[in-house]
Amino acid sequence: MLNKLIPTSALALTMAAANFYLPQNAIAQRANTTVPIRQILAKIKNKTQVPIFLPSSIPSSDRFYFNTQATRNNYVVFFDYTPNCQGTTACNMGAIDAEKGGQFITPMQGTTRTFKNIQLAGRTRGIFHNGCGAYCTASVEWQNQGVLYRVSIKNGREAETVQIANSAIQAGRR
Repeated sequence: MLNKLIPTSALALTMAAANFYLPQNAIAQRANTTVPIRQILAKIKNKTQVPIFLPSSIPSSDRFYFNTQATRNNYVVFFDYTPNCQGTTACNMGAIDAEKGGQFITPMQGTTRTFKNIQLAGRTRGIFHNGCGAYCTASVEWQNQGVLYRVSIKNGREAETVQIANSAIQAGRR
């Protein structure tokens, strides 16, 4: 039985390594998951006073459950692999969130791998941060009218987080 597991494990490692080393422009070649905008808005629009920015799609062919939380001054939309995940690490791929009065992330010693200013759609100034603890999280942040917006992707790359942020910015307020 062990002999049967080794090739499968080796294949899984080879596939994971191949995916990890895809060039940044390979993101455009992947299938996209459409974000169910109407269903998300129905869950959060009457609970928050924060202007809602949502991407039209996520650069992934995976199936996601778009679980939400909202208060008067913030909202979060989780990109979850299971129906009741609510952003829990093991079953979550990422999120887009907004917080009135929120502050940009700052580099964290021992955790931050990449921290840089970036230009997003519509000449919007943003910050890209990649930090690692138990796993790595790529995030893009920008501000609009006193609200901090953030896209975060577990084990993500800059290109895909920027793509999601740009999709939300280009779609405009929902």
